[in-house]
Amino acid sequence: MAESFLEEQLKRIREMTEQMSRATNHAAELSDELARYREGSRTGPLAEVRDFRHYSSTHSGATAHESRERSHADAGSARRHTARESTRRRR
Repeated sequence: MAESFLEEQLKRIREMTEQMSRATNHAAELSDELARYREGSRTGPLAEVRDFRHYSSTHSGATAHESRERSHADAGSARRHTARESTRRRR
């Protein structure tokens, strides 16, 4: 009877040791996860986001159609300006 009691106690000790080992491992995983969470919460949610869009220097909030109209108008005024200069030079 004493042997069976001791064997049963050894079995319970082994089971409890395995449970403690699993609990320790789980606690270590949770600790690592919390450390990662804290590190991530120190920076803003958009800290890793990058803007790769290209902006034209003439864009300034206008639509593409408005930009094209503006460039055509600028070209026309340059032609008129050149025509005026050539008539002044002839005089």
